[in-house]
Amino acid sequence: MQRIVPLLLFILVASPVRSQTDSLWGVWNDVQQPDSNRLKAMQTLAWKAVFEQPDSGLALAGRQLELAERVNDPRARYEAHTTMAVGNSMKSRYDEALVHLDQCLAIAKAIDDPKRIANTYSNMSNVHRNLGDLPRALQLLHQSLRTDEALNNKAGLAGTYNNIGNIHKELGEDDKALASYQRSAALYDALDDDKGRAQTLMNMGAVHLNKGQLEQASDELSRSIVLLSKLGRRMEMGISYNTLGRAYSLMGRGREAHAMLDSARTIFTTLGAKRQLARVHYYTGEQLLKEQRFRSALSACREGLEVARSTALLLQEKECLDCMMRAHAAMGDYRSAYQAQTAFMALNDSLARLNNRKETTRLEVTQQFQERMFTDSLRTVRQRFEREQEYQAQLADERDRRNLFVYSSVGVLLLAGGLWSRLRTTRRSRAAIQRERDRSDELLLNILPATVAQELKDQGYTKARHFEQVTVLFSDFKGFTSMAEKLSATELIAEIDHCFKAFDAIMDRHAIEKIKTIGDAYMAAAGLPDPGRSGAVEMVQAALEMQQFIAERHRDRSASGQPAFQMRIGLHSGPVVAGVVGVRKFAYDIWGDTVNTAARMESSGEAGQVNLSADTYALVKDATDAAGLPLFTFSERGHIQAKGKGELLMYFVSRGPGIH
Repeated sequence: MQRIVPLLLFILVASPVRSQTDSLWGVWNDVQQPDSNRLKAMQTLAWKAVFEQPDSGLALAGRQLELAERVNDPRARYEAHTTMAVGNSMKSRYDEALVHLDQCLAIAKAIDDPKRIANTYSNMSNVHRNLGDLPRALQLLHQSLRTDEALNNKAGLAGTYNNIGNIHKELGEDDKALASYQRSAALYDALDDDKGRAQTLMNMGAVHLNKGQLEQASDELSRSIVLLSKLGRRMEMGISYNTLGRAYSLMGRGREAHAMLDSARTIFTTLGAKRQLARVHYYTGEQLLKEQRFRSALSACREGLEVARSTALLLQEKECLDCMMRAHAAMGDYRSAYQAQTAFMALNDSLARLNNRKETTRLEVTQQFQERMFTDSLRTVRQRFEREQEYQAQLADERDRRNLFVYSSVGVLLLAGGLWSRLRTTRRSRAAIQRERDRSDELLLNILPATVAQELKDQGYTKARHFEQVTVLFSDFKGFTSMAEKLSATELIAEIDHCFKAFDAIMDRHAIEKIKTIGDAYMAAAGLPDPGRSGAVEMVQAALEMQQFIAERHRDRSASGQPAFQMRIGLHSGPVVAGVVGVRKFAYDIWGDTVNTAARMESSGEAGQVNLSADTYALVKDATDAAGLPLFTFSERGHIQAKGKGELLMYFVSRGPGIH
């Protein structure tokens, strides 16, 4: 019955909600109504819609903004920009969300509205938290908190404490998160605010789940779903359903777990919320594994993997691969299980590097708290001293006044000594953070190109860029299956690692950007992120060096009776889009038909050969060295059938007399 209750409530409230919506549309469409009434009606419509269908909410807020600008209503402009910021944030377009919030802040300051200023700071903190910049998020929350405290704005304080709890939860500090959520919940109860109650119940349920307090978690999450159903907050409902499904799964209540996860999947699919959708597929797969429904578990986790890979969600991708590995192994498909395990281990290494950044972030957040405490302490000392001075001025007796002044001065000196000690501690903390930051920068450059890494550090995000002419390389080992049968897992991974390290060195020599490895495949691109740095000629040279390395490796291992790889390489040149995907678990990647065609060049090639498309051939066919000798020789293969591409003209390339 627990699952039915929220749905029944939604049905019961649907009729009055629809009636209210029709009434609001009537006000908006009545041009005889005062502009202020029409703007309030559209604000209500847009704000409700943005949580159910973000695209619709954005469109409605755009109409509100047009009228607000036409009639010069700054408060309506503020509300429209706020709605658009929320909609873009829900669509993971955080840069656009910040643009709208900057507009909100400018408007609020222009009309001297402290409540709106504090609210904007709090909203900005949510976006920066999603971007992974927790120190900046915390700084904004403290600005919001100070303003709301001065105004005794309980609604603002409740929202800010909730957001501070989110940061502690992000850092794995469950007890601190719970304390902040409870302060938020108490304020929302005093305000009789169902939306706030629902959010804090949802967040407290997630924390209690992390702490293993399953009964309490399920109770809080069920209550949050009831409230969210009444309010029509679909995204939050989906999150609560998903978390409740996890709780039921851990409690051994499989049927109810599936019901909750199915509800979450339906909502997230409708909203296009891919991060949450990937987790639902994974949790469904985990429950199916418990039930020994291995084929269904494999299907669920494979769906989750596809969703995670489409948006470079590394953590979700790792979870789904782990689930698939166990499902394959349970069905006796050890070859597929090994492939999933290999991909899982590669992702695990990437996440381990990224977690070093998370520890640095934790130190930075700690520093923010210390600095806030230090500032507050200085303010307290100054206020005490000023009060003491006022008191002394009121004393008639000069002698008593002098004595009191001495005592207060000693007290201030003692306090100052304590603060000096705290300042020294803060400085030591800053030095530790700087060391961690330097280490973090070094790790970041192992993940991203230098220019992209700098942009990410400066702005907190990077913009995708279009490159008109990039040469993409794909390589793949032939004989991988037979090698897997002859070598242990440790030996096989060691051999792949040895080859990939050699490929990395080759790419570095030619200033070519390695993009990623996918199992036993290797991918690189020339001509980005700096279009003038490298090109097709360097990529062909690198590809030939890779084949030479593999040929020599094959010869050496075969001579000692060891199995060895052979390799196909394919190259294609054309336009791509490149950028960083994700906000915390990020990766630099490229997209476009050029990438797909390069993959087809590899699969249509032959072991020991470098296979070129006609476009790459056209770029390198006339390449010569300083003496005018051709760098390459070519063998035209004619038109070859390529999967999904039809017949494509292809060439094998080899070293020319100009390469020594």
